[in-house]
Amino acid sequence: MCQVSHVVLVCSGCGRYLIAKAGQKSKQCNYCGNVVDLWRAKKVRSANSAREASKLVREFKMRAGE
Repeated sequence: MCQVSHVVLVCSGCGRYLIAKAGQKSKQCNYCGNVVDLWRAKKVRSANSAREASKLVREFKMRAGE
């Protein structure tokens, strides 16, 4: 059984997808500089590795046409 190590979330400032380590309290958006509170953030998916989280973000961006 794999443990969740990363989460994919949406920045509350600009709406872009971000990756954060599971258990982190906050994450600064790479795009707009907004500090996102991970307890309140819209979490899209969880992942078992950084690589899997990155792959999920690429898929979401392709679907959204980014």
